[in-house]
Amino acid sequence: MASTSTTKPRDAFLILGGLVLVTACLYWARQVLIPVALAVLLAFILTPAVSALQRRGLGRLPSVILVVLLALLLLSGVGYVISRQINNLVGNLDKYSENIVNKIQSLRGAGEGGFIGRVQQTITNISDELTQNAQEKQKQKEGKRGPAHTDEEGFAKKDGQVPGEEKPKPGEVPEKPVYVQTTPSGWSRVGEAVGPAAEGLGNAFLILVLVVFMLIQRENLRNRLVRLFGHGRLIVTTQAFDEGAQRISRFLLMQLLINAFFGVTLIIGLVLMGLVSGHRELWQYALLWGFLSCILRFVPYLGTWVAAALVVGFSIATLPGWGLPLGVFGFFLVVELLTANVIEPLLFGHSTGISPLALLLAAAFWTWLWGPIGLVLSTPLTVILVLLGKYVPEFHFFEVLLGDEPVLSRHVTYYQRLVARDLDEASDLVESYMRDHSPEQVYEEVLLPALLLAKKDRERGELEAENYEFVLQGIRDIQEDLPASWTENVKPAAGASKVVALGCPGRDEADELALKMLAELVRLSGYTLEIISSTKLSAEVLEKLQQANPTVVCIGSLPPGGLSQARYLCKRIRQQAPDVKIVVGRWGEKEQTERMEARLCGAGADRVATTLHETRAQIVPLLQVAANIQAAGGAKPSELITTP
Repeated sequence: MASTSTTKPRDAFLILGGLVLVTACLYWARQVLIPVALAVLLAFILTPAVSALQRRGLGRLPSVILVVLLALLLLSGVGYVISRQINNLVGNLDKYSENIVNKIQSLRGAGEGGFIGRVQQTITNISDELTQNAQEKQKQKEGKRGPAHTDEEGFAKKDGQVPGEEKPKPGEVPEKPVYVQTTPSGWSRVGEAVGPAAEGLGNAFLILVLVVFMLIQRENLRNRLVRLFGHGRLIVTTQAFDEGAQRISRFLLMQLLINAFFGVTLIIGLVLMGLVSGHRELWQYALLWGFLSCILRFVPYLGTWVAAALVVGFSIATLPGWGLPLGVFGFFLVVELLTANVIEPLLFGHSTGISPLALLLAAAFWTWLWGPIGLVLSTPLTVILVLLGKYVPEFHFFEVLLGDEPVLSRHVTYYQRLVARDLDEASDLVESYMRDHSPEQVYEEVLLPALLLAKKDRERGELEAENYEFVLQGIRDIQEDLPASWTENVKPAAGASKVVALGCPGRDEADELALKMLAELVRLSGYTLEIISSTKLSAEVLEKLQQANPTVVCIGSLPPGGLSQARYLCKRIRQQAPDVKIVVGRWGEKEQTERMEARLCGAGADRVATTLHETRAQIVPLLQVAANIQAAGGAKPSELITTP
């Protein structure tokens, strides 16, 4: 059952104010925090490689320097090649303008005679008609008011004068404004060019230094953070840091490998298509499109299709006809489907723990906060927030809002739909649960817990009588529809017709409904449990008991309450039939079970169970023994069955 929040309204306002303050600080300090966040991201990515070298006997410092140098050389080489390709592409854009114009004209020509052409012609005719009507109305107004002079900006003139303009005196020549254009100096131009470059190099150097020190002293940094945040909660803080580091490092490394596979496969495909078709544009810029696709796939859900739009748009602009661009799009789609449905399930053993919707919202938030860098960092930062909500009670709402775990268990959702009088969704929940679970699990984990919730809410006065009856009827209807498919191939057990088992509700119709669930489970074992109505009085129950002479009597009782009624029934049944076996099902009882069992056994019960499974496991062996005795022609089962 979902845990309820104990956050007070005052605490909620404090948390909300703190979040607003933290968001403002993240925005104002982004110039410092973005390099630090990127350094942490790169440290998580490079840590597995450094650890692997250390396990092979290389020291910490040489391992860090070697890994960082290799990563720096790789990024520098790829960046140099990509920048060259971007410059070549920008320089050759004029060559592709004619091909783009031809494609547009072909699309326009294809639409002239078809449906699109007719729609365009209709829109043009309507527009011309509206324009003509407007012109005629304007002429009619001008005929009534007389001619008016307007200047070229549309202002009405009187004797050639614009309203608000002072008329020059006779013989006076108006002064014309003089515009002076200043030419920037050479030093200002140098400053404008060097400033951004110096800032970028400074950030890159800061990130590099931070990565090196984080990799060298990662255990020291971890211990300091544990000491800082784990005061009084050392175990919880350690678990949070360990789980967060493992989850983020694994996610980043696996995502990098998956994106690299996607980019390399796309590069190989474009090169082969360019060589086969004879169009050098495909293989000339293959590395550029492969690299962009690899980077854009870090953007959740949308990055792949942005990369597809860029690649296909480039193909349309540079390649003649429509066959090759469609082929490029088809190849891109095949690679994406292969990556998403084969490679990702193989490499991702665990998810990030973030729901898809939360991932998109987090990407939008961090992009607004930190720009494109925030888009790349959105997933790792959101994972940290989810872990914070998991281990810090004050921030539990982060786990609820952003996590991918169900916030409501199956039986709570089912009960909530019944309270909302949505029988269709409630039935769908049970039917979907039936596909992968046994009948016993459906009763034990969905229907019976929902019945317990309804009874508890009714006892507390939170559920009105009308709604309570609706919930019971909803559970009853679904429970009656379920056994049809389960009992089709169930055959009665040998001698089952010769033994009798009775079910007596302890107090009300909820107890009777729970006994019917038990009866269906007993039927799956080949026996029959006859249920006495909860409307029967105690005298009528005892009369039925005397007539049926049962082997086993099962008393069903659901908390809260009802224990005294169950004890009373045990005493009366034991007085009426001293040899009958009495099993009490106190289903859902979790508090003081030993004391409860002692009180029931003291009242005459032979067995006490707290689950349907346990109750069936106690009843069925008693019925089997009784059936064997009856088949052997022996004495009454109630006289010969011994307590196992």
